[in-house]
Amino acid sequence: MPLIDTHVHIDFYPEPEKVALQYEMLQIYALFVTNLPEIFNKHFSAFQKLKYVRLCLGYHPQISSEYELDVELFKRLVEKTRYIGEVGLDFHNEHENIKNRQINAFEFVTSPCFNKGRVYSIHSKQSEDLILDILIKNNVKHAIFHWYSGKISTLEKIIEQGYYFSLNPKMLTTKNGNKIIDRIPHNKILFETDGPFARYNKKIIYPTELSKIYSDFGNLIPSFNDLVFNNFRRLLIEKDLYK
Repeated sequence: MPLIDTHVHIDFYPEPEKVALQYEMLQIYALFVTNLPEIFNKHFSAFQKLKYVRLCLGYHPQISSEYELDVELFKRLVEKTRYIGEVGLDFHNEHENIKNRQINAFEFVTSPCFNKGRVYSIHSKQSEDLILDILIKNNVKHAIFHWYSGKISTLEKIIEQGYYFSLNPKMLTTKNGNKIIDRIPHNKILFETDGPFARYNKKIIYPTELSKIYSDFGNLIPSFNDLVFNNFRRLLIEKDLYK
């Protein structure tokens, strides 16, 4: 089965084009998340022809103190992709006025006029309950909670809504990460590197390492490769059913 990486910041690697070509040559499906619509726009021409790498339209909450969401640009670009990310909320050490900016942006990008037939990669640092409320209010059908680290009680509510979770190798090394992995139903598990930010053996993760990382997960979750591939395929089918 082909390997899947549902959350990677290719533009943050020293040589992004080489990393993208590695994904292509290894036939690894990857969702290249971006932090701003402007970044999506910058890379669109170069990446639209790739088979395995999919460019995602994003607005990262951690940069909302520096950049406001360009809503007109987002509206123009959203028609070019079925993948939205990285988007969400991050209330860690943020001021109240920045929280409000984040909330307004997240409500906008997940609004019903955009979310039909699209998959969201969600950042939810210390904001998981509000994230879930907004997704439900806007009737978002397809979301992947990236590197979830919140409460188990909220995790169970997310599961009830049918959303997915992308796991990365860092989660295997912490007590909380293992507890969360243990509580996620196998049919809702996906995989991410969050490269180049998450580390594997204290080093930046490149596509060539994915087979080994999948094997590590396989020691905990039987048939991990097949499980992730089948879950990802199901998510894409579900996405197309609700256009």
